[in-house]
This record gives sequence, structure tokens and C-alpha cells, in this order.
Amino acid sequence: MGENSTILQRIAELYPNMSRSQRLIADVILKDPDTSAFYNVAELAKRAGVSESTVTRFAAFVGCAGFPGLSRALQEIVRKRLTTGERFSLTTRLDPGEGQPEREQVIQYFSQDAQNIALMIERLDVETFFRARERLISASRIGIVCARSTVSLGQFFQFYLHLLGKDVVLFTGDPRMIDLLQRFGPGDVMVGIGFSRYAHWTVEHLRYAKKRGTWIMAITDYPSSPLAPLADESFFTPTGIPSHMDSFVAPLSFLTGLLRAVSNRLSKQTAEILHEMEDLWEQFGIYEPPSSV
Repeated sequence: MGENSTILQRIAELYPNMSRSQRLIADVILKDPDTSAFYNVAELAKRAGVSESTVTRFAAFVGCAGFPGLSRALQEIVRKRLTTGERFSLTTRLDPGEGQPEREQVIQYFSQDAQNIALMIERLDVETFFRARERLISASRIGIVCARSTVSLGQFFQFYLHLLGKDVVLFTGDPRMIDLLQRFGPGDVMVGIGFSRYAHWTVEHLRYAKKRGTWIMAITDYPSSPLAPLADESFFTPTGIPSHMDSFVAPLSFLTGLLRAVSNRLSKQTAEILHEMEDLWEQFGIYEPPSSV
């Protein structure tokens, strides 16, 4: 594990010897080290459900010079993202279900996703959300930039924007699509979707679109994301779970909410389009009718 990841490695190694209160703090940090790096002592204590003095003692327990030392060590991680292998190593050092029946461990997986949605809601600025909705509605053309695992989110967003009658181009890493960037400029919207570790492809596409005067919306995880400074509006949707994988439950929920806001704002137009589409789907037999029992 890299030098900048030492504090997480240390927390993971000490985890089996921690008290219950210390494990609560460790769980918060290991689940989302980037956000934890910018908590003050009161915020971290609140997240973990412990006292501020317990957080201070925790910092000393893991070998830091008080809480400021813990914060500095975590902020170093923001500058150097963990590799997938490092995340997996951290996960396997812990046993999040230790002492729990297997059934409760499974329920915990879904509870962690629910916590991410709750954190997303807490971070959401509704006025910014409405501004993004209006930009999508008025855009002449919408681009969606995504790569690797986030392509699934981009395809979902593209599919339903198409159903709302929008002109959408999906950029997923295919070099044959790069020429289409020339079509974007003022009056258009480019949506970048990217989470740690961030794809170079996504960042460069947003940078180019910004130079051409395209309005940029970023859907990412942290203010330290390289997508955020390129965006006119950024939305932070947590993806962290105690795993080598990301969870896209929160960003998918955000995209669904944004699509619902757009369709409700254009309710009459949406209804007309969907009625026309139903006729088309029926003519081509797109859907299989339910079987009779």
C-alpha cells in the first residue's frame, strides 16, 4: 500500500483490537475517507455517534498527533486515490459482519446503500437541482460523458432523456465519437459522470466542452474530484461502501430524481411523446404480453 495510504492501513490493522466506539469511528473513516478528511472533530463525532473526546482518543490510538494529525493524514489520501487493489486489501482486513449472523450481514449491505442516499439528500442544494433541470430542458443538445463502470449510469440517463424527446449523445470512450464534440457549444449541456478513481477520458471531454462554451454539469463524489472545477454545477453523490467496488445506488437515485423533475416540468409534452411511443412499440411488438394463468 502506498505511503499516503498508511493511516487507512493502520486503522484497518488495529480494527480487531478497537473498542465498540472506536470501531464506529473507524467505520465512518474507512467507508468514506475523502469526506472524513474534511470533518471537524464535532462532525466526525456526530457521524460516528460518539463523543468528541472519544474521537480525540481514537486519533491518538491510531498513532496521530491528536485530531489535527488524523485530519492531515486523511487529507493526504485525497491527493492520492486508492487503487482498486488497495481498497480490496483494506476490505479484507476487516470483518464488517464479525459476530453477526449471515442474514444480518446481508441486510447491512443494503443499509449502507440507504446511508449513501441519506447523505446525498443531506448534501443536495435544491435550488441548484432546479437550475440543472432548467438547463436540461432548454438545451439544444445534451452530451453525457462516462467511462468504464459509469457507462451503465450514462446509458440509463440517455435512454430516458430520449423518451423525453431530447437530442442526446453518449460518449463512453469510443474514439470514433470524439468528432461529435465539435457539435457542442453555447446552448448545449454536457453531463460528466465520474467517481474515484476518475477516468482521464471523462475529464478531458469536459475540459474540451468547457472551452467551447458548453454548460457543464458534474455528477461525482467529492469536491476534490477533478470533474468539479470544470463544472458550472456539481452534484455529489456518495458511492463509498466497505468494498473494492463502488455502489451506484445514490447516483442512480439522483439521475432518476432529475429525470422525474424534467418530465413533471414538461408533463403535457411528456404525455404526448409517451402516447406516440406506445403506438410505435405496439406496432413493432416491442413488449411481450403477459401470459394468461
